[in-house]
Amino acid sequence: MLKIRQLYWLAAALLAAGAFAAGASAAHPLAVEPIKLGFDAMSKAQQADLWKMVDEYATVDALQEFCGNKLNLQRRALSAVGSCVEGSALRKVFATFRNKKAEYLKAWETLHGEPEHKKEVCERFKTKLAEYTKIMSGQISQAASACRNCFFC
Repeated sequence: MLKIRQLYWLAAALLAAGAFAAGASAAHPLAVEPIKLGFDAMSKAQQADLWKMVDEYATVDALQEFCGNKLNLQRRALSAVGSCVEGSALRKVFATFRNKKAEYLKAWETLHGEPEHKKEVCERFKTKLAEYTKIMSGQISQAASACRNCFFC
């Protein structure tokens, strides 16, 4: 149903940018400049995957919030990768995420907002929601680690 790879693109992009920057700095060892990753560091296919994942994670986060679980994904992601990713790229991703999440949350409320029905839906997804939360938290931690280990960011 949903492919959970929260911030996977950031970790992959961080590693690719680190390798690129390492190659550039080997040619000019004294010309090391801090870099931040942006959309220009991603191929069109990677960007398409990113927007698909943003949509999927907005869906999951909306369901989590509908069921009473606040994951604070945006705050956690910013803390994890804010020093490695261009601010304009983060703002665009976060704005899209917030808009999609709001749409999905409204849809969940509209379709299943009655207390009895809401309880039934949340109970049905309880196991999957716990799994998604664990995966998302792990991937945010991986992205934070990749960002901390980036020598050129």
